[in-house]
Amino acid sequence: MQVNNKNCYSLIMIKIVGNDIWRGSDKIGWIQDEKIFSHDGKKLGYFEGGHIFNADGYKIGYIEGNEIRSTTDERVIHIEDNHEHVSGGEASDTCRAAIRLLLGD
Repeated sequence: MQVNNKNCYSLIMIKIVGNDIWRGSDKIGWIQDEKIFSHDGKKLGYFEGGHIFNADGYKIGYIEGNEIRSTTDERVIHIEDNHEHVSGGEASDTCRAAIRLLLGD
């Protein structure tokens, strides 16, 4: 049985290499000055302190203790678990949280 990789992205972890954000062999975005951009250059959002905002400035999540809390869907993600999902690089917990909330699982 052949698996279509486009449908299995939720199973592939995100990796930070320098300022680039990769999912498998596809560059899906990059980080610049506390902003997250998509692969095609569209600003997706930004992070500041322990807060995460979409491109329109609407708060979509925040860090509280050892958890990432989404304000849009009541998701709670443990920071330790997020380090496994968004690996590599020297990014802060808030940056990794922003990547996960803005670019998806």
